[in-house]
Amino acid sequence: MAEQNNNNVKEHNEELVAAIEAMRKDFKPETQNKVINLALRATFIVPALIETNTELVADESNHVQFQDKQKAKFILVNHKERGSFFPVFTDPEEAEKLKTEQPHQTFAMKFADIATLTEKTPSVNGFVINPFHQNLPFTKEMLESIKQTLIKAKKAQEEKLAQTADKPDITVSNNEE
Repeated sequence: MAEQNNNNVKEHNEELVAAIEAMRKDFKPETQNKVINLALRATFIVPALIETNTELVADESNHVQFQDKQKAKFILVNHKERGSFFPVFTDPEEAEKLKTEQPHQTFAMKFADIATLTEKTPSVNGFVINPFHQNLPFTKEMLESIKQTLIKAKKAQEEKLAQTADKPDITVSNNEE
């Protein structure tokens, strides 16, 4: 097995892991919402294979030189019934459980960035938090539902602000004594 380079990614999401465990013991809207809200604010460790290709590049004077171009290929885990998922991890200890044939590096990524990456990758069905322990999947359908909920909440907040902004806050005083 190849060794991984963790790039000193030191994320720890103890509160999220505890919330996932609590949700698994007592699944109800409150525990599910807590997990989603903590996940939305979390930074995860995401593994990728880094490929370096050397290309010939010409500058403005048409001088040609070799340049190394790096490209990240995100690692996938496969479920026989649900398909391919990006594995994401809450902490370095969980990330170490991923064993690959090729050396990989890890990167810190926010939930929104992982969701966008998932949305833009047709061959992927979602991402899974700690696939070798908590194994909590976020499918594309779930991510779309979360996105729509956030959009509605933002619109409601904007409407509320617009309603209060329409009312002038003017105080008239009479200085005649």
